[in-house]
Amino acid sequence: MVRKMLCVLLLGLVGGVSTFSQADEFCLLLAENYHEQLYCELQALGQGQDLPPLRDFRRNDSLTQALLLKRPAARVGIKVLIPKQTVAARPSIPDNTTASLPSERDGFEAACQLKGIILHCGDSRYRLVGNQANSHLSAGALDRANKMAIPFSPDSVSDRRVLVAYLARAYRQYLTKMLEIGLGGSTFSFRKFIYLFDDVTARGLDFSERFETMFGFLKQDKQRMSVNERLPDIANLEASHCEQLDQVVAVCDGGRKNYLFKRDN
Repeated sequence: MVRKMLCVLLLGLVGGVSTFSQADEFCLLLAENYHEQLYCELQALGQGQDLPPLRDFRRNDSLTQALLLKRPAARVGIKVLIPKQTVAARPSIPDNTTASLPSERDGFEAACQLKGIILHCGDSRYRLVGNQANSHLSAGALDRANKMAIPFSPDSVSDRRVLVAYLARAYRQYLTKMLEIGLGGSTFSFRKFIYLFDDVTARGLDFSERFETMFGFLKQDKQRMSVNERLPDIANLEASHCEQLDQVVAVCDGGRKNYLFKRDN
């Protein structure tokens, strides 16, 4: 697998870091592929005046998206990867499908039951988590030295069992780090995580480095922004969409929203 970034992706927020106060509205967390990430970068760098709203940008095919980005990207020295031919716009991640996570250890296959904000999985109890203000974070959580450290992907992804095991490890690491920086209420589902892996690696970009870049910008933005600490609304969440990852975290794919639950000690 190619482990060299073909371009520098400086991810940010639509309209600048002071525009939004809720993490769910970060352009960074809405972007679903390479071109949408570049779109968010250009908006953050003040080069998005001529670009359509994100919802309209998504309706274009891949070639048109690249051409829309090319001129504003050139003004700030960013290279856009241009597809060799027109490719239909990639559809949004479907809301009605699930991607099961293999358990880290045996013994985490019990069905879960949801009672209020507590998720019961076998003998374990997990409590719903939301985003946290910086004052509640551990010392050093937002420091540059704190890395996401997603493991490098295997050289060969032809063995599906090896690939799924890798993605499960990487996803657990991603969730752990999002909790560390107080963004447990604004995580990607495992479906979206896989979706981004496919898109990034198909373009010859390194998945681990891509998420390290993302984590760096999330930490910077978190230092300057406040977040809503209100717990997510789980009124329509079904326990059948929840999985027990390990002794610390359980996750529920609610379609448009991903929910994390942390072990209730």
